[in-house]
Amino acid sequence: MLEVLSASSLLFGAGLLPLIFYKGKEHSAHPYFNYVLSFGLSILLGDVFLHLLPEAWLLEATTPDTALMDFVPRSNTTVLLGIVLFFTLDRLLGDVVGYLTVCSNTIDNFLHGLAIAVAFNVSQTTGWLTTAGILLHELPHEVTDYALLAKSGFSRRQVTLAQLWTCFSGILGSITGIIFDKSFCCQAVVLPLTSGIFLYVSLTSLIPSLLQATPKQSIVQTIVVICGLLLTYTVAH
Repeated sequence: MLEVLSASSLLFGAGLLPLIFYKGKEHSAHPYFNYVLSFGLSILLGDVFLHLLPEAWLLEATTPDTALMDFVPRSNTTVLLGIVLFFTLDRLLGDVVGYLTVCSNTIDNFLHGLAIAVAFNVSQTTGWLTTAGILLHELPHEVTDYALLAKSGFSRRQVTLAQLWTCFSGILGSITGIIFDKSFCCQAVVLPLTSGIFLYVSLTSLIPSLLQATPKQSIVQTIVVICGLLLTYTVAH
């Protein structure tokens, strides 16, 4: 429980960092920003294929057949549901500023908090790697959200309140995961659902951004991705 609260507190802090450091300059203008995205991509993909999905498949294979199993979708189906869910949210809410942005981020952070709690219930390694993957995605994402809210007419005070609320929703998600930490249904759904979310983020947000790099940058990005995957593999074994 302490590890879950510590990890979700890091997620909470990530949402508040833009309030301290954002000075109006686009974060994407930083020369090393794409390398951070490359490392984030490797952590997300490594977490999916080396931790989350193997644990979900093992859980599915070793759980006795019960009436509950009839109501829980198979892991691969749930991965697709995660991709479709965030595609739908992205299409419905991603291009709308202001309060709809806050709504989207609230749902996003709640699921992240829930994913962290369930991942720690699997193992501390899976928990911290899941937390790292979420943080590496969330840090640039939160800066973008701050800029978007400010551009849509929110005052600094309104942006601060909105960020506090969306960050707190991550804590609520973690508490929900702690309460249902022994629930097979919770683990069997959230592990592959988180995999689908991570795959969607990787394929639609991170990889397209990295493909715009120069040949020299692409070489460095590839090295960073390989190093990140090797790190994830080493931790897994």
